[in-house]
Amino acid sequence: MKSKFNFLHLTIFLFAISTVQAQQLGEFKPKDDGFKANKIVDGPKKIYISSFTINFEIYKEAVDEKKAGGFGRSIKNASKAKAAVGLSSLDKDAIQAKTDQLYAEFIADFNNKGYEIISAEEAGKSDSYKGWEKAVGPMLFETDMTGIIAVVPTDYAYYYKDRNAFSSKLGGFDKTAQNLSSELGDALIADVALVYVFSSLGTDWNIGNQAKVKLFVNYRLVDTYTVTDENTSAGLTSMFDKSKQAVGLASYVNFTRGKLKIGGSPESQYLGGMKSDLEIDGVLQKEKIAAYSTQTQATATLLNPIVSIRGDNYSETTKWLKPDGGKYAEGMYLAGKKLLEYHTSEIFGK
Repeated sequence: MKSKFNFLHLTIFLFAISTVQAQQLGEFKPKDDGFKANKIVDGPKKIYISSFTINFEIYKEAVDEKKAGGFGRSIKNASKAKAAVGLSSLDKDAIQAKTDQLYAEFIADFNNKGYEIISAEEAGKSDSYKGWEKAVGPMLFETDMTGIIAVVPTDYAYYYKDRNAFSSKLGGFDKTAQNLSSELGDALIADVALVYVFSSLGTDWNIGNQAKVKLFVNYRLVDTYTVTDENTSAGLTSMFDKSKQAVGLASYVNFTRGKLKIGGSPESQYLGGMKSDLEIDGVLQKEKIAAYSTQTQATATLLNPIVSIRGDNYSETTKWLKPDGGKYAEGMYLAGKKLLEYHTSEIFGK
């Protein structure tokens, strides 16, 4: 009787744990693509992890502006609205620990399948990494992207070309994966990127005389995300002005093996991502941060034929959020684990 009672309580306890974990994540919608002439796992049981990138958004600002002008007898001054939101209570140690756990479990998964992990020292001897710099975790640092920090797992070593590659896409694998695989005896090359944000920019079709900006709070692992700052404007202008920042990031786990003799494309490649963002619930309350600024207008009349407006109108709203640091890091871990485990199981055919 006692054993049945204990078994019942254990079952309820395990069910409660799984329920809590399931409730912390939204719907996961995976996608995969790539060139699959050969099955990605057909080949030597060796793997090199050329990048394991984790980027966090900790601050976001958005700006809308209306230019000064006039029509007929009326004139308007300029108006500007700025909304900003930031995180003030993240737990650095918890984030590092969960980053380390994700990395350790990713490696263990391949070790358990009989794979040898190629060291950074061995990969560093390849022609692909000539002239590249080497860095070793643990690290948590502010990148050159506005409001974005990067986390590097403990004892993880990787190579980067320059400061920009170091901060915004660790490992800089863009065109080197198939070359590395070929130089390392057709080893499997893994590239991992996880991008966590908590804000999104609202849209407004207001074409009147009001500058208006909205930010929405929603913590998630993103499919794709563009990092911008106050000086960024849409369109061709930002393409030619290097002071205006617009950097595209994405979450994925990609696997590459071999290089074709003609064309240099991979013999086999698996690109694992998501169809949409994976929401992380129970950490930050969803809310809106908005700022508005209306242009002042003056119209000339027969009694008052000369009018003028002094100065510009400006409105700013800033809010600092204080999430539980432990919950924030745990949510990061659960979402990252979901993406990594799904696509790793896919390449092995489950």
